[in-house]
Amino acid sequence: MVKKNKKNKGKVQKASENEEEKQQETDLQSLEESVKLESSEKKQQEIIPETISAIGGSASKSYSSLTPGTSSAEIPPTQSLQKLSFLSQETDTSEQSSQGSSSETSSSQNTPIQGLAKTSKETREITKEQRRNQPQTRFGTSCEPGNVTHELAIPKRGGPGNIGKEGKKYLVHVNHFPLKISDQKRINHYDLEITTPWKRLNRRSDEPLFRRGFRKLCQENANIFPNYIAFDGIKSIYTTRKLGYSKESWTGKVEIPDSLEVSKMVVLSFKVQLARTNIDLAGAVNTFIAGQTPNAYSEVQILNIVLSQVAREKCVTIGRNYFPESSIQGRSVDLTGGKSVWFGFFQSVNIGWKPMLNVDVANKPAVKGGNMIDYMEEVLAGPARGREPPIKPNFRDQGGRFWDSRKASRHVLILEKDLKGLKVRYIRPDKQKREWRCNKVMDPAKSLVMEHKGKKITIEDYFRIEYKHRLQFPHLPCLHLGSVQKNYYIPAELCEMKTQPLPQSKKLGEDETAQMIKTTAVTPYDRKKRIEDNLRDISNTFQNDQYAKEFGLSVESVMSQIPARVYDPPALAYKDLNNKKDNKPVKFEITQPGKWDMLRGPRGSKLSFIDNKHLTKWAILDLANTSPQDIDNFVDSLYKEGDKIGYHVEFHREVARADMYNMNNVFKEFQRLCSLDLQMILIITRGKNASIYNGLKHEGDVISKISTQFVQQKNIGNQRFPPKPATLHNILLKINSKLGGTNQILDSSISPKIFSSPVMIMGADVTHPASDFKGEKPSIAAVVGSMDPKASQYKCEIRFQDTAQNEEMILSMEEVTNKLLREFRNRTKREPSRLIFYRDGVSEGQFLTVLNKELAAIRRACSSLNENYKPAITFVVAQKRHKTRLFPVNPPTGRNQNVPPGTAVDHTITHPTEFSFFLASHEGIQGTTKPTSYHLLWDDANMTPDDLIKMTYYLCHVYARCERSVSYPAPTYYAHLAAFRARVHHDALVDTNRDTKDNRARLEEEISLANYFM
Repeated sequence: MVKKNKKNKGKVQKASENEEEKQQETDLQSLEESVKLESSEKKQQEIIPETISAIGGSASKSYSSLTPGTSSAEIPPTQSLQKLSFLSQETDTSEQSSQGSSSETSSSQNTPIQGLAKTSKETREITKEQRRNQPQTRFGTSCEPGNVTHELAIPKRGGPGNIGKEGKKYLVHVNHFPLKISDQKRINHYDLEITTPWKRLNRRSDEPLFRRGFRKLCQENANIFPNYIAFDGIKSIYTTRKLGYSKESWTGKVEIPDSLEVSKMVVLSFKVQLARTNIDLAGAVNTFIAGQTPNAYSEVQILNIVLSQVAREKCVTIGRNYFPESSIQGRSVDLTGGKSVWFGFFQSVNIGWKPMLNVDVANKPAVKGGNMIDYMEEVLAGPARGREPPIKPNFRDQGGRFWDSRKASRHVLILEKDLKGLKVRYIRPDKQKREWRCNKVMDPAKSLVMEHKGKKITIEDYFRIEYKHRLQFPHLPCLHLGSVQKNYYIPAELCEMKTQPLPQSKKLGEDETAQMIKTTAVTPYDRKKRIEDNLRDISNTFQNDQYAKEFGLSVESVMSQIPARVYDPPALAYKDLNNKKDNKPVKFEITQPGKWDMLRGPRGSKLSFIDNKHLTKWAILDLANTSPQDIDNFVDSLYKEGDKIGYHVEFHREVARADMYNMNNVFKEFQRLCSLDLQMILIITRGKNASIYNGLKHEGDVISKISTQFVQQKNIGNQRFPPKPATLHNILLKINSKLGGTNQILDSSISPKIFSSPVMIMGADVTHPASDFKGEKPSIAAVVGSMDPKASQYKCEIRFQDTAQNEEMILSMEEVTNKLLREFRNRTKREPSRLIFYRDGVSEGQFLTVLNKELAAIRRACSSLNENYKPAITFVVAQKRHKTRLFPVNPPTGRNQNVPPGTAVDHTITHPTEFSFFLASHEGIQGTTKPTSYHLLWDDANMTPDDLIKMTYYLCHVYARCERSVSYPAPTYYAHLAAFRARVHHDALVDTNRDTKDNRARLEEEISLANYFM
């Protein structure tokens, strides 16, 4: 946390900018010194004696290797410090566990410890005796033989004294609010076992019911429970005082309504038992910040539970997102299709150099509540035309006869897809209410038959006989609600749609998605204001939060203000067609960070791609019935755009046509074109069509091995509105890359000298199937590696993972890396001297597992090429799933008020001991820029913080599909694209019932097209 003078709370005046910037630097330095002093004092007093006394066997050998006489070549000084630092963590952890409850200690003693990577939150406090029997932990180098079982640890390369120095200072607000934790409070943790009348296991969706029940339990048993108890909603409660019972456990029961709207009563039984006592939140957080414990997961979880109590009582809770009542003005906005978007907030404790509360806005698509017939009309409305609203059908006309039209079958499919799984309220004619989920859309009540008292009657007759109720719209369908095994067929007119968040398995349509983006993409100023308003509305920024006061917590009411740094963009290189003397690339300076235009090169130059793969043999497959004249105009425009940069577009061989609704005809024409010895087939479509896209991409990439380029008809242009030059240029960027060309490279003058020696830059990502296909479709891993000295050509390897679970670890990393290294050697005639690996899609809790499994696999792959081949490896995780945002203290004038590209923060809000940083590498065009979070897991090359940040930023400028710096490094982006393309290929197999083991293997082995995933 950077201390702020009260005078700085107002708007910063220009006259004092320099003075305040100096003050920020001074505060940051004092923070570094204080944390460093505290850490070093504890290490000097505790680490070495604790380590010697606590560790025997192989661990003592590890310590002896640090004695005088060990060469610096064997163990670098920084890595020696890592060994000592982490050994002290093990000792401190084991000592803390001995202070816990006896039940916890005995439990942990009966559990075999597999290493930090696999320890859970509850069992991570292990004893000294267990550690003596564990394999030796290895730090500092990954070059030792791979057949010995070791556990790698993330190097301690972060914290005060280990931040970058380069770049222009730039003050920012960050949506992390300083959090103070009293060191006088001790917490008690109780397990709560809730017994319900139903047979199924308790679910997270039961939380509102359990909270109402527990609240009533506390009110009826004031002698047992204190006034303020933090409840996680499912199984744990936390107090600052012991509960008022003397036995081993206590049980109480309450009877409450099943929901606020439905009068059905349920009995809940609560069994309370002490699990852990004397929890010191402040002490645990401080030891983690000082680097003496590997994490503080349990304590952070308690802090989150306490600070969310008021929000959970007032809001709809989805994970750590909190949405106030959607009927409050400004809390929701209606979309088309019966949907809306809820506005709320996210909050989570983050332990950086100081404890912070990360707060951000949250937006959630939702289903609008109301009469079911109204909802049906919105879902089945025709598309809007221009500014006109969507055209709704009238299902109330003539008793709902419109449903009996020829469109009914199509309506059933659309409506059933929308309604399935959503909660629907059934209001009986006698006004009693029930709530069930919808399973299916059935026939109209007038014709749907059921068995009643031994006779078959229609649903319409059933309600007339049993409830003396005459249906107004018997021609409208019935809904199958409740259990799939039971036949609850309810007429639509007796149903209401319940207001509810849209399940993750359901997606908004294209129009609704565009509306939501437009609604939620707000400027940094507006986003910052929403965040601060949300905190004030809930509990006056925790000043009125009695739970926080009870547990000794307080949150500052203003965002942290910290100094960031802005790095200059790299110089790029292109070919100069006007330079006939040599073939050397010409340096291209980026004058406007975040974007550039190769047409505006140095004076007197005509820039072209570094390596042109001209489009000479190609054809067009028109699936949109485009006029021949529009196609000719498009090709002519493409030719002229290519001529500006020396890229040749020859006249296409032919234009084939097919009806996009006749799949057999489409594939027949495509396969005929594939037989013509072409480089590429350009496909014109009216819009997005998953079946056509999946099928033709599979046929082109895998079967026929011909590159394809899809272009929507709206981008082709016509006589009145010709295609935009920027669109044409981007199409040429993709075409040249797909044909194996190179668009731009980093100039050789940049520092660090990434490419001064052969280097392979790798990217990896794992994509998982949608939740409704979990267990049916596999996770897919993609790893790409650069194959040329300038890291512009990439080879991709994809692998199918376990179908039974979403496996995040790349199981075949050794085999994949081996293949990429061999291909690199075949092309360049030598092995890379360095491997730079960017890993996407890994959460913080998986860091150690990924490091120990995937880094070890990469090392084994290197050794399999040559036992003496031990390249330096830099392993970095890139994360986009976080809620940190940066806001300029003095925003620029104009439309874009975001932080500039190249803005980096590597202190205060980052990991206290491991090196991590936030980098906003792209220009925020719409909404608020989301920086990418990077975490260094390994670095044999001992890169400085500045070099690591600059290397990452520079690699964001070599993404081949656009002339912009992108949000994370190009190889990581390529891995993401490759995984997505593999999903497309697999979906094509599923759609055509060809998802066999052999066909999957073919996808993994037979895609030889260069950069096909572009």
